[in-house]
Amino acid sequence: MKSLAERTDRRLLERLSDAEVVARVQAGEHALFELIMRRYNRRLFRIARSILRDDAEAEDAVQEAYVSACFKLNQFRGPEGFATWICHIATNAALMRRRSRARVGLTLVDAPGERPGNEAAMAELRSPPETPDAALHEYQLRCLLEQAIDGLPETYRSAFVMREVERMSVADTARCLGIEEATVKTRVHRARRLLQRDLTAELSAALTGAYEFAGARCDRIVTSVVQRLNELGFAD
Repeated sequence: MKSLAERTDRRLLERLSDAEVVARVQAGEHALFELIMRRYNRRLFRIARSILRDDAEAEDAVQEAYVSACFKLNQFRGPEGFATWICHIATNAALMRRRSRARVGLTLVDAPGERPGNEAAMAELRSPPETPDAALHEYQLRCLLEQAIDGLPETYRSAFVMREVERMSVADTARCLGIEEATVKTRVHRARRLLQRDLTAELSAALTGAYEFAGARCDRIVTSVVQRLNELGFAD
């Protein structure tokens, strides 16, 4: 599968809707699947991370979700709803990975030293602050947020991340998790109450920066998925 970066009409391709991209991938333009990955990498990573509480495990779950989605594209019924469809696949991939680890007695928690250092974390900030002090402050806020969210009960954590971090709609969150919309609202409300002691106004404003995703991680997932799809015969 050729890299999308090799195509000269990339800017025009990026204007395609999800349904148009899917149709062209199904028609044989497999390299266009990179558009899908780059559009949804951050969202899928955040969803998987909220379930697994481990960066590396979340990346693996996202890769599995993309590979699975590639071979299930004929099951997608468009033209709307692709985001929910692929988020549901990622949710299931993360849940399956968590159950698999539970069966062999492994606990998914952040091991000491797994969190990126200041330099790596700052490199992935969406809009780097103007000064080193501001960058460090933003990094520290994000760490506090992530630790607080990771401490939420499993039942509330995914709904909270989808709604408050990724800003998904109540309806889409409900479909991804396979629950009622009223249940989503209840879980998010209870999560907020549990976080209330830690979420000052400043922390609340920083919510959308939690589990930041950009740069090297995005490229790494795309490269790994393309390689796996090539090995599985999903190629031009």
